[in-house]
Amino acid sequence: MSTWLLSIAGIVVLGVLIELLLTDSHMSKFVRAIFGSFILLVIVAPLPTFFRSGLAQVGGQFELDNEILAQINGQSAQAAAMRTQRNLANAGFPDVIVVVQHYPRTPSLQIEHIFVNAASIRNANDITVRNRIIEIVRASVGIDESRIIYHGG
Repeated sequence: MSTWLLSIAGIVVLGVLIELLLTDSHMSKFVRAIFGSFILLVIVAPLPTFFRSGLAQVGGQFELDNEILAQINGQSAQAAAMRTQRNLANAGFPDVIVVVQHYPRTPSLQIEHIFVNAASIRNANDITVRNRIIEIVRASVGIDESRIIYHGG
């Protein structure tokens, strides 16, 4: 299903690019008609398969969408970890390692746990240092403290 949508988007973008290159002439009307036919063919192409196989075909295509969700959530989790590490570095904790564990196939990023390794920080087990690091992590990602797993060394 997503390849079908990408095909539609691709042919429309290609049509717009060619439209920009053409002048207002008889040839441009012909090219517009050809691209209109291509767009129509791309849109209609999967319909016979859909009607032949019914909803079973549609159900099989949702797996691909779940994989895309997992990739997007993985990238979002990685970005959250990098943002948190940057905020920690700006606060004077450059060697803290942050790993975000998330639920991969949810419609939006849902963080399960954040692992914080501050073993390389001097006085990492000091309650003031620990609380400051946890507060920065909590503020950076927006989760409650119970989901933050801290290791001070």
